[in-house]
Amino acid sequence: MKKILAFAAGLLLTCSVSFAQVLDSTGVKNTLSTSFGMPYGGSGNTDRHVHLYGLLETLQVRLDVSKFTVEGMLNWGALADWKADGSFDAFTFANTGITPFYYTNHINQGGWWTNGTIESYYVNFLFHPIKGLDLGMGTRLNWVVGPAPSSLDNYWGYKAHIVQGGLKDAAPGGADVAGYTYYANCYTSLYQTNTKAAIAARYRYEDLLEVGISIPSGVTTSAPLFNAAFMIHPVDFLRIGIAYEGILQSNGNLYTGITFGFKNFVLDTYLAANFRTKKAGDFGSRWGTGAAATFTIPKIGIVLRPEIGFSFYDDSNYTLAWYTGARMDFSFGGKYVLGAWSSIAFGSADKRWANSRATANWSGGNVFDIRPDFTWVINKANSLSAYFDFQNRVNYKNENYNTWASGFVWTYRK
Repeated sequence: MKKILAFAAGLLLTCSVSFAQVLDSTGVKNTLSTSFGMPYGGSGNTDRHVHLYGLLETLQVRLDVSKFTVEGMLNWGALADWKADGSFDAFTFANTGITPFYYTNHINQGGWWTNGTIESYYVNFLFHPIKGLDLGMGTRLNWVVGPAPSSLDNYWGYKAHIVQGGLKDAAPGGADVAGYTYYANCYTSLYQTNTKAAIAARYRYEDLLEVGISIPSGVTTSAPLFNAAFMIHPVDFLRIGIAYEGILQSNGNLYTGITFGFKNFVLDTYLAANFRTKKAGDFGSRWGTGAAATFTIPKIGIVLRPEIGFSFYDDSNYTLAWYTGARMDFSFGGKYVLGAWSSIAFGSADKRWANSRATANWSGGNVFDIRPDFTWVINKANSLSAYFDFQNRVNYKNENYNTWASGFVWTYRK
C-alpha cells in the first residue's frame, strides 16, 4: 500500500521537483496508448460518430554514464480514424506528434489541452564537468525552478488533464474560453514559439541553491534574449524560485513560486507576469496567480491536490478569468489506484460587448471537465490504466459543445 501511495504522490508532486529531467533516473519507459471517443458537437459540426484513432507508442530512454547524461523520446503511431458508421481511413505508420485523442482537439477550438499535439521526439545531452554544474543542450530541456499550474502527466499519460481548467491563450473573443496565463518557471522555454529546446547551464549546490541561464531556440541576432533563474531552499519546509524569460527584450515573463513542504502537506503558490506590448492582433500584458495544496493521508491511501488560479489582463475592458480543479488518488488492495480529475473554468469577457445588440449576450464562456481513471500496478515494471473524460464547453458566444473520450494506457518502466 505504501509503495502504491508513494507512486501516486510522486506523480502529483512532480511539478514541485526543482531539477528533474524528463525521466528522473537511468532507465527505459515505454507507453502504449489507444483512445476512442466523440468529437465536439455543436454549431457547424455534424460528425457525431464515435472515432477510434489507432495506437501510439512512446519510448523514452535515459542513460547516465560518467559525466554525461543522454535522454530521448520517440512517438511512433499506427494511426487511423475509424468511425462507428463504418468509414475507415487507412493506417499510417509514422513518427508523429499527434496523440490518440487528436480528433477531439481540432473541431470548434476544443480539446483537453492548450496545445493538442506533443513533440514527436526529443533528444537532450548533458555534461557534468564538476559536481553541481550541468551544461545542457537539447530539444526538451525540462529545467524548472518551482511549481506552476499542473498538467500532472504527459499528454499521452492516464493522468493528463486540461491545463488551467481549459482556458485558452488569447484575448476575449479570440478563443472559445480565453484567460490562460503562461508561467515561465521552465527557464529553458521560449513563450512565443512554445518550445523547450535550448542550450543552457545551471549550478546546483546540494538541494540548497540553483542558478541557471539559457538561450532558447528561436532567438535571433536582431532580437537577442536569454533566460535566467534562481532557486533557494533555505530550510526543509521552504523553497523559493524566481525566473525571467526574455532578458534584453521589452516583452518578457516574470515568474515567482514558493513551496511550503511538510510531511503530509505541500502548499504551492505562484505568480506570473507576462509583459506584452499591445499591438494589432495582440492583447497586451497579463498577470496570473494561483495555488495548489497536496494532502497525503497514508492510513487510508489518499492523495488529494486541489488548485485554483486567476488571470488578469492589463486592458481594463477585459474581465477576470479563473479556474478551480482537483486531483484525487485512492490506493487500495496493494496494487490498485482509483483516481479522478475535475475542473471548472470561467473565461474573460470584453465589457464592450454590452454596447452592441449583436454581442450583448456574449460572456466569457466556461469549461467543465471530469476525468476518472483506474490503474492496476501489475508489478514493479508494468501498469495498466483506463480512463474516461467528459468535457462541456460554453464559448464566449454562449454556444454549447460536448465531447468525451475513453482509452487505455499500458506503461512499462525499468
